[in-house]
Amino acid sequence: MYMNKFIALLAVLIFSVADAQTFARLSVHNTGWVPVDTYGETRIKNLKRFFIEVQNANGLQMDRWSVTFRVNGSITNGIKNFPPQKLKYQFSYLSTGGENNGTPVNASSLGLNTAVMPFQISGTDITTQSQSVYDLGIKNYFAISLYYDVIVEAGAYLEEYKSWSNFKVNMIMELRNRKGELMTQIPVSFDLRIMPLDSPPTTPTFGMVFDENAKNVLLEFKTASDYSNGVTKTQSKAFSTFSNTPYTVRVNTIGSSLSSNSNSTLPVNALKMEVRENQTQLLTGNISLSTSQQNIISSAAHPALKFYDITYSTQAGDLTFFNRSYDQYSGTVVFTMIPQ
Repeated sequence: MYMNKFIALLAVLIFSVADAQTFARLSVHNTGWVPVDTYGETRIKNLKRFFIEVQNANGLQMDRWSVTFRVNGSITNGIKNFPPQKLKYQFSYLSTGGENNGTPVNASSLGLNTAVMPFQISGTDITTQSQSVYDLGIKNYFAISLYYDVIVEAGAYLEEYKSWSNFKVNMIMELRNRKGELMTQIPVSFDLRIMPLDSPPTTPTFGMVFDENAKNVLLEFKTASDYSNGVTKTQSKAFSTFSNTPYTVRVNTIGSSLSSNSNSTLPVNALKMEVRENQTQLLTGNISLSTSQQNIISSAAHPALKFYDITYSTQAGDLTFFNRSYDQYSGTVVFTMIPQ
């Protein structure tokens, strides 16, 4: 929002000078610098204040303007270059003086970008011509101040840039007219110091390994007892997991049916899956197979391997399997491990 308002006023400034001999002034004020003392997110409230003042505008109208900001050169402390995309602007609020033809000015009417905006070498829109639906019409005097927060992204990456030497962040703000032509630009800068005092976050390390013999499962109906009582297949230590962070394991099938070479099908939800910890035999999951992901494990961290047994089964007397010609049906089950 800061930027947009800044643009609107700046645009007024440009066209005032060219068309109406108005007097305008643009300035940028830093309320401080950016000290980063944590690996968590750092947000400096209202670090940037853009002030635009327009006088003697003689009823000037300005519409379809745009403004962008971009990093100007490397963000460096003389030793290392800090990645610009880890820094972000976000509009905070605005204040105005005078009136704009008696119409209130706000972020929405100016088409300001109120989302978090990452820094980058190419231009990032604070507002765009398509967003700037507000016609800025100045009678005699108008002033606006746009306030922006500066955000430093959280993460262990900050460890690489720890230094008592400040990084210098230099940027350029550009105002363009409806044709996209550059009307004016101003330099913007602030200092950044990276010196976290807490411990860096732990990078999740996790994995899941399947036993080769557990990658293919055969459930076979051979006797009348199989049809009346159902069939069961248990694979001991079918897979193992390890993780330094809590995690879940989810299961789903690819397709809602098992299919045969003769194009016959069986619904996958006729098959049940039971999962237990191998050592304790604690039941962790009991589901009917489905194309939707279902949790079979929710676990705390355990860096050492933990093994799990899988039991596939069919329900006793399930009519789904009756009156079927002898055939082999197959399908695919997907296991997904998700760190928390």
